[in-house]
Amino acid sequence: MRRRSASSLNRSRTGVILIVVLVLVVMMSLTGFTFMNRMATEYEAAVINGELRQAKQTLASAETFLVLLAEREAGQPEPFGRLHHDQRLFVSRTIKPADKASANIDTLSVSQDFPWQFSVVNQWPDALTEHQNGDEFREFIHRPTIRFGLENESGKLHLGRVLQWEHDTTGAGRNVLMEFPGMTVVAADSILDWIDSDDQPREFGAEQEYYARLNIPYTPRNGVPTSVEELLFVKGVTRAAFYGSRQRQDDESLNGLSWTDLFTVHSTEPNKSRFGRDRINLNNVFPAGHIDDAGEIDTELSFLPQELFKYILLARLYGISRPAAVVDEFSGSAQIRASEAKAFLNELVIPDSDEFVLKEIVSLVDLVDTSVRLPQLAGGNLVVSPLNSESPEFPEIMKELEDRVTVSINERFVGRININTATEPVLRALMGDEGVVARIIEQRKTLDARERESTAWLLTRQMVDYNTYRQIYPHITTRGAVHSGEIVVYRNSGGPFLRRRLVIDASVVPARRVAWLDLTHRGLPVRLSSLVYDDGQLNTGRQPGL
Repeated sequence: MRRRSASSLNRSRTGVILIVVLVLVVMMSLTGFTFMNRMATEYEAAVINGELRQAKQTLASAETFLVLLAEREAGQPEPFGRLHHDQRLFVSRTIKPADKASANIDTLSVSQDFPWQFSVVNQWPDALTEHQNGDEFREFIHRPTIRFGLENESGKLHLGRVLQWEHDTTGAGRNVLMEFPGMTVVAADSILDWIDSDDQPREFGAEQEYYARLNIPYTPRNGVPTSVEELLFVKGVTRAAFYGSRQRQDDESLNGLSWTDLFTVHSTEPNKSRFGRDRINLNNVFPAGHIDDAGEIDTELSFLPQELFKYILLARLYGISRPAAVVDEFSGSAQIRASEAKAFLNELVIPDSDEFVLKEIVSLVDLVDTSVRLPQLAGGNLVVSPLNSESPEFPEIMKELEDRVTVSINERFVGRININTATEPVLRALMGDEGVVARIIEQRKTLDARERESTAWLLTRQMVDYNTYRQIYPHITTRGAVHSGEIVVYRNSGGPFLRRRLVIDASVVPARRVAWLDLTHRGLPVRLSSLVYDDGQLNTGRQPGL
């Protein structure tokens, strides 16, 4: 057998070692490459996480900004207030730590080194087209015009108000709900069953027995929901109906009205003046001691015309004896009677209130176009109210009354509808007359700032007659201290974004957030370019072809 030489064997071993070394070098290189790749990935993840933390901090700052702003503007009527639409306040805002303690909302700092911005987006319909599908289904489709600011929740219909109307008149609740897009009689009855306190189902509704048979059973609330989204649990309510007839066009435009645009469970306003002062309760006004020896008003109500103040005293003494429905019968002599009443009131000696059982004034509208019948011992005269809806002074006096006085002991009013901002379906539910609603929507575009501060323009502009005004008056307002909006946090360069819808209650001090919902997963509500404020030129948010 032939043996290999030592030198040949050594050369063979050397070749093996080289191969082993080469393999080791390759493995170490791959390990180093993998390590570097992982480090790069970790670095990128850390950067993204840091950026998202900045975005979340911007979101938190934006939320605080809106809460403080809502509290400051709470007393202003909408849309006269700044919350409704203000480009400088709500578009392309950038946050950085304030350098001075004197920094305020109007001078929010801007830093080009901090890339995250926020805009507050609010979608408002500018046109509604109704489509009738049988007797049970009504659909409204609109094309959006984007507004930037906060929406007054009092422009929506409070579900508690619907329940109140149903309790007052059986069937009224269903009729009201049927005015809304996507509503069916099954959904309407089931919603009423969900929010009422009993366990008796309506004709097409459902109570505990129905929900207990579901694959995943649950219990109806039997009360007003804590959020509008809770209606998705109600029998007959579909996601298509709730979110509206939304259709994608070029993956960017959204059409349709969501029920979150129409219904609310949060609308509230404090029983205070626009400056936050307590209102004077007319039912706490006692006739004795309010007129001095010269016959002049000596009271906190001295801002009212003397004739009206004395009429209020008479109403407290003897009550509103004639309903507004028959005032028109005396319209021919109303001015004469008012003149005679004025002379009589100036000479009236108010007796001590302890001698009378004082009457309550139920509503401020009871002072309009009404009269008081004096007892025979006091002459038996018919005193006509000096607050005449046809007089030039009526709008201004009514504005002062609605702002500074009250007849309610409640600290807050829940669910009153803002006639200056309510959408067409909400007004239809309130009025029940399509023609009147159309006129109101058209006329309120021309209102000046003073008219917006009172509901009196419904009468002065002859939108409704007195009887209708009297009927709807307890349910309407021109204010509302709860606001909602969507904060969108983004960068002009693109990339990730955050979107959150929140509801702010400024009817209490300090103002507070009462609800919020993360909507990031639903995508941007508008194009990114529509969220950028550029030298006062703002994209309206309209999509191509609209």
